[in-house]
Amino acid sequence: MTTHPMRWDALVFGVLFTLVLAVWAGLTYDLVSPEALAIAGPVTLIVAGLAGVALTLRRKS
Repeated sequence: MTTHPMRWDALVFGVLFTLVLAVWAGLTYDLVSPEALAIAGPVTLIVAGLAGVALTLRRKS
């Protein structure tokens, strides 16, 4: 069995689709409030950005 290279675009869009589905389900079934999502969304993006910067700096060292 041959291995194929990782497709980052497919991984990113798969994760984004899963997150959109989770947000929709959380709002539809009243598992999370819109106010909580207004805080969780930007915090998630900031953490992901910091992780990306950290990985970039680590790779260059």
